[in-house]
Amino acid sequence: MFKKFAIAAPMAVLALSSSMAFAAGEARHSINLVASVPTKVFHVLPVDPDLIVKDQVLTYNPISDELSTLRAQFDTKNTNGSIAASLESEAFLSNGVEADKVPLTVTFNGKALTHTTTEEVVGEVESTPGKRVDLVIAPTKPGTGYKPGEYTGAVTMVFDAVPTP
Repeated sequence: MFKKFAIAAPMAVLALSSSMAFAAGEARHSINLVASVPTKVFHVLPVDPDLIVKDQVLTYNPISDELSTLRAQFDTKNTNGSIAASLESEAFLSNGVEADKVPLTVTFNGKALTHTTTEEVVGEVESTPGKRVDLVIAPTKPGTGYKPGEYTGAVTMVFDAVPTP
């Protein structure tokens, strides 16, 4: 019995001291969380939240001299009427040279959006229960083709809850 205790006691001390040595090093991780719960009356939200958080890349195909099109889906709802939309400003890509500007065509639920007029994009019948719709942002190739450069742009859409009269 004494032999078992004589072997077990040093082993326990060794185990405890080694775990204390490991406790001296520490790792911490912080995960930031956010959540957004829309109203049950009106919302227009991207299905993929990264759409409005991260840069969206339009890839260039050098063989066809084409830029890709951005396609995304939105969940829409207005229990008190329809939904109208417009662009806050002209939609285009720019490399800093006015002559190289690339116009963008923006359609929401198949309706073209402009910065000069507001368009009904989801009718009352569809918006009351809610509907998932497509957003398409397509570059319009200039007549002389795309000029080399780094292009950036922003498309800002404004959505309005249009009440039933």
